[in-house]
Amino acid sequence: MLHYDVMGLCYDPQLSAVFKALGDDTRLLILDELRVRNEQSLVELCVRIVEQHNLSLTRQAISRHLHTLEDAGLIKTTWKGRTKIHSLNASPLGQVAQVWIRPFL
Repeated sequence: MLHYDVMGLCYDPQLSAVFKALGDDTRLLILDELRVRNEQSLVELCVRIVEQHNLSLTRQAISRHLHTLEDAGLIKTTWKGRTKIHSLNASPLGQVAQVWIRPFL
C-alpha cells in the first residue's frame, strides 16, 4: 500500500526494501552477476564472486544478502531437485524508477 508524506512523495515499505537492498555493494554485485548469468545456485554465486571479483565471502554472508534481495523482490528462488536456484527479477527497479525517482526528474 502506498503512503504519501506532506510533500506528496510516495512512500511504500516495499520500495524502502528495494532501496535498502540496493544500498550495499555486495548485493549490487550479486544482482550484476545474476544479470550476466541468470539462474545460479548459492555455490555458483560464491565461486563467481571469488573468481570474477577476487572477493572472499562466506556462503553464509552471501546467503544473507540473497535473503535481503529476495525480501525486496529483486530475486526469485526456485528449487531444482535439492538445489535452490536464484534468478533476477528486475521489475521492482522499474517500479522504483516510475513511482519514486520520476517525481525528482
